[in-house]
Amino acid sequence: VVVYNRQNCCPDRIDGATVYVGGEYCGTIRYTQGRVIYSIDCNKAIGGDVTITQPDNYLTLCEVKVYGEKDNTLISPGRRTEQSSTAHNGVSSRAVDCITDGHYSNGNSCTHSQSIANNWWRVYLDSDYAVSKVVVYNRQDCCQERIDGATVYVGGEYCGTIRYTQGRVIYSIDCNKAIGGDVAITQSHNYLTLCEVKVYGEKDNTLISPGRRTEQSSTGHGGDSSRGVVGKNDDKKSSVWIEVKKPGTYKAKKGYMVIYCFKGMN
Repeated sequence: VVVYNRQNCCPDRIDGATVYVGGEYCGTIRYTQGRVIYSIDCNKAIGGDVTITQPDNYLTLCEVKVYGEKDNTLISPGRRTEQSSTAHNGVSSRAVDCITDGHYSNGNSCTHSQSIANNWWRVYLDSDYAVSKVVVYNRQDCCQERIDGATVYVGGEYCGTIRYTQGRVIYSIDCNKAIGGDVAITQSHNYLTLCEVKVYGEKDNTLISPGRRTEQSSTGHGGDSSRGVVGKNDDKKSSVWIEVKKPGTYKAKKGYMVIYCFKGMN
C-alpha cells in the first residue's frame, strides 16, 4: 500500500498512521522530513478492504495506491466440520460461518474444545483442492495465547504452526498449494478455539489415469501393468511388478510415463 502525503503544510500529521488489509495489520507510517511517498509492505495479506487509521491527529491522504492480485477462491464457508470435543456450545461449524467476531459471547461465532490437550478441528472440502493458504481468526476477549502452537495440515500434509503474537488477531499459514480433501488444525497442549478459518485454494487437476490401457517391459508374480491404474493404493494387491534387474519402465498411454524404482534397486 503506497501512501502519498500532503506537501503544502502539516506533513508531520501522517506520523503514526496505520495500514490494515481485511483487519490484518500491515504496518505504521513514521514521518520523515522531506518525504512524500510511504510504502507499506503487506506481505500478501488477504482481505476485501484496506483501512488506514490515525488515532492521534488529522488524517489527510493525497493518494493511496493498493497493489495486489485476486486471491484464490475461498472454499471453506458452510463446509462439513468436526472436532475432537465441544465445550460452552462452541460447535465446530462456527469456524466456517463467515463471522469473524472474536468475542466469544457476542455472536456465538467461535469454537471451543472441552479438553485442554490433544485437540483437533477439521473441515471437509468434499474433493481434492490445491490449498494456497489457511487464515485463522483468533479469539479476542481473552485467552489469546492459547492459539500458540496450533498446527495446520492439508490432507495430512504439514503446512505450518501458529506462533502467538500479542495484539495479533489474524494468522495466515502458507500451504504452498498442498493437495487434500480436508484441512485440520491441531493443538496438543491447550484448549483450541477458532473464531473463523478461511481456506483458500482451487480445484486440483483432474485425475486422468484410472482405467487407461497400459503396458510394461515385463511381468513377474502376476503383477500385470493394469494394476497401476486401478485407483487403489494397496501395495499388496494393486502393485505392478517389473521383473528386471534394473529400474523398469512403466508406460500409460496418451504420452504419460512413470519410472518405478523398487526396493533393493539403485
